[in-house]
Amino acid sequence: MLNKLFKSFLFLISTALIFSGCGGSSAAPAAKPKVMPAWISAPLPSDNEKFMYGIGIESNRETAIKAALSDMIAKLGTTIESSFESNQEVQGAYAKSTIKNQIKSGVSKIKINNYRVVKSYKINYREFAVMIETDKQKLVKGLKENLKAQKKSIMQKSASLKGSDALTRYNTKKELSQEASKLLSETFIIAELDKSFDKQIYLDFIAKKQKEFLIESKNLKFYVSGNKKSAKFVDSIKNYLAQNGFNVANSKKNAIEIKIKTTDNINRSSSMRIAVLTMNVSVFDNSQRIGGKSVIIKERYNGSDANVYKNASIHLEQDIKSQGINEVIGINLNI
Repeated sequence: MLNKLFKSFLFLISTALIFSGCGGSSAAPAAKPKVMPAWISAPLPSDNEKFMYGIGIESNRETAIKAALSDMIAKLGTTIESSFESNQEVQGAYAKSTIKNQIKSGVSKIKINNYRVVKSYKINYREFAVMIETDKQKLVKGLKENLKAQKKSIMQKSASLKGSDALTRYNTKKELSQEASKLLSETFIIAELDKSFDKQIYLDFIAKKQKEFLIESKNLKFYVSGNKKSAKFVDSIKNYLAQNGFNVANSKKNAIEIKIKTTDNINRSSSMRIAVLTMNVSVFDNSQRIGGKSVIIKERYNGSDANVYKNASIHLEQDIKSQGINEVIGINLNI
């Protein structure tokens, strides 16, 4: 009996030792530390004639790519601005500080679509790194095509002005001058990226469009006239035009003519004495009507027609300042 118990005891001990041994052998080996790729902290490859590079680290792959594109654009802007700053060439009538600001703005608007992700790595659960590469020659080609298309559009709009009235010519040439000026930054950006690019063709084109607008603005004149009751309204419109730099002439020859005819209906008898003035405005260019409208002005009548018209002219000036002269008298003038 004792012998049997002893054997059972030995069996239990050996079983326990076996299970304890198995448990000890199941311990996992220590995890090896994650080694970050060297390219993440190393300097980026230098931009060259064929490729440009950018790097970004953000919370995920998509935002990291956007950051890398921004990095690429920022480097490009710094390079172009530095090159322009060291260039002592006089660029006609352009102020260097103005061009530099335009270049900065132009670079920030460049869209890079022909990029590819050359390296990517998930650093941890909240950081993702990418390096991108873009074909510099394709980028320049796209910029050149866009510049050429914009120039062509300006030329077509300019050609369509033949036979137009003076206001249309002035407005359009002002817009075209502004559009041409925007080509300045793109011209210098392309010239920096492609040393063989002839920027002078575009600089001459921009200068030509600016000169055309200056000539048109000098030739634009206004002649404002009216009947006796319109005298104060005529003065208000003349003053506004002059204050905004427009030429107000004493003769209607070769001028935009603004004719005002005012009538009134003054209730002098009732307790609510109201003066209703109707200002009929007509705008002509060489006998061709190009604008105008009827304006109703209501004033209290205090026994003096002069005060009615004085107050009406003050309110007309206030309306022109708040609404603009185009809305008030029915013309289309790019101010």
